[in-house]
This record gives sequence, structure tokens and C-alpha cells, in this order.
Amino acid sequence: MRFIGLWIILITLASTCGPAKVIEFVNSDMDFSDYKSYRLINFKSENKDYSQEGLHLFDQIEKEIELNMKLKNFTSDRNNPDLIVRYELMSTTTTETQRNYNYYYDPYYYYTPPAQSKNYTDAILLIEFRDKSRKKLVWQASLDLRFGKKTTADLAIKQAVDRIFETYPYEAGSNEKIVKEK
Repeated sequence: MRFIGLWIILITLASTCGPAKVIEFVNSDMDFSDYKSYRLINFKSENKDYSQEGLHLFDQIEKEIELNMKLKNFTSDRNNPDLIVRYELMSTTTTETQRNYNYYYDPYYYYTPPAQSKNYTDAILLIEFRDKSRKKLVWQASLDLRFGKKTTADLAIKQAVDRIFETYPYEAGSNEKIVKEK
């Protein structure tokens, strides 16, 4: 029940903003110097019922997460990781239809221009870090995505993962926050 309320708040906050904003949580009670290794999981990517396009999206997300983890000096460890890194992609396809009401009238002919439809994929990408031994949430961030014909899914995923990881303030094995140069 608590997660449903969290998602409603996340979706409401994200939909009221102009450009999409990363919504993040950092558990300040954790000792970030304990975290040097990770294991990446996504329960849904184990499902073989996804289309090739869907599996490609999961692969793209995983590559981008692994790249960002490497940039923060984390190492991948499948057997005994400090962090469990989990991601989830929730999406839906929407169609926006715009009608042109500029009718052309002629006493012998009545013309209505056809409606124009655009398909968009709306999605939320969630990435979270959990302490494997304590089973506590360390960090969580999400971002709303929208892509259509002009923005490819690969580019949208790359930009989204990069923006999400900008909010994680620590490098592997360090309690000092990363200071961004402006």
C-alpha cells in the first residue's frame, strides 16, 4: 500500500513539471564507504515473453547502468556484492489525435481534413540501490520518459539513465559527496 502511494506522488509530481525532473531519495543513515561492488538485477528481463524490441530496451538500460556504475568506480560482483542495483521500466503507448477544424466549404462540396495522430511511449524508469546485507534502501531515483518518432528509445534511455545517475552523490567506497563543477 505504501508503494502505491509513493507511485501516485511520483507520477503527480512528474506530470506537473515542465521538463521531466529526476525524483530521488538518498538514505542518509547509510555508510556509503561500505559500497564498492554491485549486482544488477531486473526480474522482468528474465521473462522470455518479451518482444525483441523489449529485450533490446532492457539490454540498453543494463549497459547504461553498468557504464554509469563503472564511472563511479563500482565493480560488478555476481557472487558477493555490497549493493543490489535494481531497475524497473513501466511504460504505456499513448496516441494523441489532433483534428483540423478548418473546414473547406463549397456549396457543391464539403471537405473535412483528416485527423493527425501521433504515437508516443510514456514511461517511468526507476533505479534503486539496496544494501545486500542489511536489506535496506540506500538510494532510489526515477524519471519520466516520453519518446516518439523524433526521439529514439535508445537515445531516451541513455539520457534518462545518465540524468538519474547524476543524482547519486557518492563514488564507490567514499562518504564524500561528489562536487559538481559549474
